Amino acid sequence: MYNNLILTDMNIEKNVLNQTDVEEEIRKAELQRRDVNFEGKIISSLILQRRKIDKGINLKNAVVLHVISFESAVIGGTVDLSGATVKESFFAGSTAIDGDLILIDAKISGVVNLISATVRGCVNVERAVISGFLSLARAQIRDDVILRKAKINDAYHVGLIVKGDIYMRDALITGGFDAREAFIEGSLDMLNAYVANLVNLQSAQIGEGLIMKNANFKSGVDLAGTKSKEIIQ
Repeated sequence: MYNNLILTDMNIEKNVLNQTDVEEEIRKAELQRRDVNFEGKIISSLILQRRKIDKGINLKNAVVLHVISFESAVIGGTVDLSGATVKESFFAGSTAIDGDLILIDAKISGVVNLISATVRGCVNVERAVISGFLSLARAQIRDDVILRKAKINDAYHVGLIVKGDIYMRDALITGGFDAREAFIEGSLDMLNAYVANLVNLQSAQIGEGLIMKNANFKSGVDLAGTKSKEIIQ
């Protein structure tokens, strides 16, 4: 049995894509004018800081053993992490995505940081589980932000707690915001946020505060069944 475990570990390690493998797939995708495709793959890390990717990136059902970092990158299509597992955090601060950012059913064991990102489609986090905060502060989202049935949990590290907050301060969303039945263990901070269409928080559970001070919700907000420790308007 012990030998079988060693062989299994060796096979898993053999199938893990390293940075050289990642760069090879990006180069092939550019030559073939297609999306970068890591669907179902196991990747050590995905570091694309300040890079320009011509098309989208397919990470459906992928497993990323460490971090994803797209900070200040320009991505020419949709980034799809549907069903993906990310063992650490996902950083995309100041990233420009010329399509959707899809995290449906994703599991991310760290923060998701989209501060100052620009997404020219929707951000769909439906049923995703995030251990740590989700930041859309100062982000610009052309279409909807969807958090239906998502779970944003507190994360516990050695001697530290990272609160399961959603930061949306100064966010600009020209679609709607749908967080029906979402579970947010920390706060939902929408200070100074602008949302063009309906903000739907029906049956959302917010463990700490719901902060809407100076927010501009052009089509109103639906709080039917919303539970929150306090609401600051």
